[in-house]
Amino acid sequence: MVLIAHKRIRIVAGRIEEGPLQYSGGYSKAQGWTDIRIVELPPVAVRAARYIYSKGGNVPSIAAKQGGDVIAFNASYVDVASGALLGRTIADGKQIAADIASKTVDRDHLYYADGRFGVGDITGVTGLTWAAQGAPRLVQAEKNVADSAAALENVQPDIAKQLQPRLAAGIKVDGALLLVLVDGRGNADRGLYLSELATVMLHYGARDAINLDGGGSATLFASFPELRTAIDIKKGNYHLADLSASSPRTVHHAVVVEVDKAKLLPPALFGIDCAVPLTAAKAKALAAEGVKFAVRYLVPASYAWKRLLKSEADAIQTAGLRLASVFQLGEDRPKGGGANGKADGKAALAEAKSIGQPEGSAIFMAVDYDAPENDYDKIEAYLRAAQAELPGYHVGVYGHYSVIEEMARRSACRYFWQTYAWSGGRKSSRADLWQYKNNVTMAGHTVDYNECYDDSIFWGAAFREEEKPVNEIAIIVNDKEMPEKGEVKAGVTRVPVRVIAEALGAKVIWDKEANAVRITI
Repeated sequence: MVLIAHKRIRIVAGRIEEGPLQYSGGYSKAQGWTDIRIVELPPVAVRAARYIYSKGGNVPSIAAKQGGDVIAFNASYVDVASGALLGRTIADGKQIAADIASKTVDRDHLYYADGRFGVGDITGVTGLTWAAQGAPRLVQAEKNVADSAAALENVQPDIAKQLQPRLAAGIKVDGALLLVLVDGRGNADRGLYLSELATVMLHYGARDAINLDGGGSATLFASFPELRTAIDIKKGNYHLADLSASSPRTVHHAVVVEVDKAKLLPPALFGIDCAVPLTAAKAKALAAEGVKFAVRYLVPASYAWKRLLKSEADAIQTAGLRLASVFQLGEDRPKGGGANGKADGKAALAEAKSIGQPEGSAIFMAVDYDAPENDYDKIEAYLRAAQAELPGYHVGVYGHYSVIEEMARRSACRYFWQTYAWSGGRKSSRADLWQYKNNVTMAGHTVDYNECYDDSIFWGAAFREEEKPVNEIAIIVNDKEMPEKGEVKAGVTRVPVRVIAEALGAKVIWDKEANAVRITI
């Protein structure tokens, strides 16, 4: 699921807490809370990205001239009065500003090369389209380096040591660009220290991250209403992190990213889950009322009243519904940790095979109680043990908000199904499935309402298999496993060429004129 959200957060003991969008009492600025806006841009959704220098312009004025569905933000430090960029800058493949001696030479960049975003030293980077210098580095190889980098990179004290509105860019393992805008200087928002900003970037999945010019410069622009709604931009087409500012600062540049909004914000699917089996007639009736998928129970024969059989699975598919499965024996089996996870994983595998559930699909394990924090280690052990017994399948977890957030943070499983129950009105941005209403009568059947944001969990004849990976595979080069994954789809194995080539010491260059990838050793 692509992470695009407006959240209220605070940092406590080095860890992020999320709360409701409330601004008084326990969620006030005095209690450490601040708003952030997050936009994740996966490679598949990015059509083009440009660094545009336009003296006298601000982010909205520059971006509005580009047309199309675009997201734009500032990046470089700049002398506002003169328009001079403060550090080495590349635009359209050419250097347009140089480093400042004894000040910026040790600083990293946010850059775009060969159609991919990156963060780091641009020395030796091939296919470089543009590069904007930021400071300091926040995250390097999944480590918080903000404070040490600020000292090394000669970052001025108001940036390095004070609470501020912020803007940061990070790169996730899959190559997605992660943008985080942090509010501050208002009555309701505290802002963040640099090290706290690094904590936020790590929490939301950045492998590497850099601080961009924040304070009164930090601006996020969205040309299309779907994104503005998703991140809660209510006035105009931009948001300023400095809540004391009345208009965008003249920063003389903008990074403008053209996106495919259908791939960035795919529509949610409406579906149901239910305990009692569906007949063929009821499956057809649900489909007629707009249901796109059903989630049903993998349980042994002793739970016959709720058990999914092959005949029902076939009927659901015949009705044109997609199908997902969940395993549950009682409400709090995960309290039993690894031992229960191993037993339940074995049982789930037997049931999945009996109904013909294909490998590559998801099996959710239910945490169907108000699990407290001191159960999280046991829940993690339960999920990992279940996954070990389910080769070829992808384990997911069903649970309340905090269970979803914590299991996602621990990478305890691949998929996340959140229930509104015990969630205190909060919805996790990590949720692939969202159960938002229980015990509704629909087509004469008692169901729960759900939304789905990632259709790779499904299986069944109604699901277009050519759009779904059959299996994820590891990439191992010279006995070292790469963080990126390959996939087998429609009988064809696909692996990222750049990952393998660069691991072997080769250079990969996109030759636009020849419409070719060139690999040189």
